[in-house]
Amino acid sequence: MDLRRLRHFEALYRLRSFARAADEVGVTQSALSRSLQKLEAELGAALFDRSTHFVIPTDSGERLIRQALDVITACAALDEEARRLREPVSGVVRAGSGAYPMQPLVTGAVAAFAGLYPGVRVTVAGGRSDVLLQGLLDRELDLVVCDMSKFDDSAFAEDITVSGLPSEPLVLIFRADHPAAGEARPDTTLYPWVLPAPSPASRERFAPALRRRLAAGTFPDFQLDSTDACLDVVRGGFCITAAPLSLARTACASGELVWRPLPPTSRTNDGVHVLRRRTQPLAVKAFIDLLKSQAKALAA
Repeated sequence: MDLRRLRHFEALYRLRSFARAADEVGVTQSALSRSLQKLEAELGAALFDRSTHFVIPTDSGERLIRQALDVITACAALDEEARRLREPVSGVVRAGSGAYPMQPLVTGAVAAFAGLYPGVRVTVAGGRSDVLLQGLLDRELDLVVCDMSKFDDSAFAEDITVSGLPSEPLVLIFRADHPAAGEARPDTTLYPWVLPAPSPASRERFAPALRRRLAAGTFPDFQLDSTDACLDVVRGGFCITAAPLSLARTACASGELVWRPLPPTSRTNDGVHVLRRRTQPLAVKAFIDLLKSQAKALAA
């Protein structure tokens, strides 16, 4: 028996109107009528009295509706259970994150994930990308979000695959009373920097004098693994830092800090790193999907 015809029958029985029933199930009135005729032929019984202008169920229709509702309800429950089988309901997602993507990219994805999958636990480890990628290889992490150039230059490339995320601008941040605040394009070589460890891709974006210091191992002046920690140092003195624009907007909202644009080439370069040839659990796949959605929203 065609389940669709049972649904057509139930809609007409409930609404008592060919026009409204056809509109609800998304067919024309003539198609609805043909569907019901085929169901009646299959059952060998009339389901509605056609001797009147009103939609009146016959005794056979009254008897069938109870079984039809049972079948429709059972099928809906089966569809819902099948959907749940495709979604994570338990388990743990073990993520690693570099300094720049941690906020608000990863934290935003965690917040969204918590609302959608409350039964799944999420842990996020921060730190140096090489340490996190080693944790991925050692099966201590399910995924790592970090600058892709750190992966390109690593010994992990044969065992790890990376999916790039939409990028967003990096901007310069300092206190509102900093000497650079009066400059549209501050001379970044004049002030002490506080930064996470620079990625290979970012090295060419610094001024030549800073690149020479970086090569000599004397840049940045203060190196911290957390952008939040870098911002605290900036608030406490005359250091400058760089961060994604989305984080800068939040950090500068109070007016204590301000941001200025960096050259257009200064952008995030993050990707999601996972083990090659490893089947990802549903929870991990769902978390990666949210990371991609969050990155797309931040880059818009």
